[in-house]
Amino acid sequence: MSKKIKVGLALGGGGARGLAHIGVLKALEANGIPIDIIAGTSIGAIAGAIYSVHLNASVVEERALAFLQAPVFHQSGIELFQKKKAGENFFGQVAKYVKERIVINLAHSRPSLVGGWRVTRAVNFMIDDKTFESCRIPFGCVATDLITGEEVIFRRGSLRKAVAASMSIPGFLPPVQYDGRFLVDGAVVAPVPINACKLLGADVVIAVDVSQPINEVKTFENVVDIIFRSNSILSHQYKQMLLDYADVVIQPNVGEVHWSEFRNVKPMVAEGERATEHMLPKIRQMLEHKRSIWRRLFGS
Repeated sequence: MSKKIKVGLALGGGGARGLAHIGVLKALEANGIPIDIIAGTSIGAIAGAIYSVHLNASVVEERALAFLQAPVFHQSGIELFQKKKAGENFFGQVAKYVKERIVINLAHSRPSLVGGWRVTRAVNFMIDDKTFESCRIPFGCVATDLITGEEVIFRRGSLRKAVAASMSIPGFLPPVQYDGRFLVDGAVVAPVPINACKLLGADVVIAVDVSQPINEVKTFENVVDIIFRSNSILSHQYKQMLLDYADVVIQPNVGEVHWSEFRNVKPMVAEGERATEHMLPKIRQMLEHKRSIWRRLFGS
């Protein structure tokens, strides 16, 4: 009896830092590492959706470049946040924008800073009008149920609708209403979608973490800064716990890049390739270890 070891790739959230996912995909392809299952959160959901349909990293890169050169990118509202300092996370960034630029009454009366049509246009531009069932490999897309707090893993239905939900940053974009749920960014519950990979049947999970480091902070201007800092620490510790469940973790050195800096495509892709090539010996070792266990149990 023989078994093909199924390799799952879990692509995490991180805004522009997720451009490094393209380099990861390119390096795995170039070195013959199979991708049998893929899961994505937020920006990782975009890369995962495109790859699961085409099985070609170059297509993912071409879609990203085309999007950044198209009018729909300027209409997305992302550039509103580009003057902030690099270390902010999504949620801290949005809250600071509300505090500094938006009249408080406006923030209280609206579910988001920008309209949901912006993310819909962006998703429709990059992702084919396909369903999960038509993907060439199993794909899972993670969102967060704002009412129950549950991790929602999409495995069927519209790719576009699921990806839009997965990348709906709370406060910046409105919740996506889908199948009776109010859904926001999957990074809230699954900054790296390792659980989704396992549920889809992966025997080996390669996790790609493009999040920010927790740099030392010595000064806090006010109580809001303290609250945001505490939330960042909590999120970081939770993510570290999740990463313990991956077999291999690839961490491109992109943590200092601001989440809205989408223009630096080539350096981000190159860093994704470099980080993946550095981890190739461990990936191959892990695959052989899993295969040897199966051979001892069942023979080959």
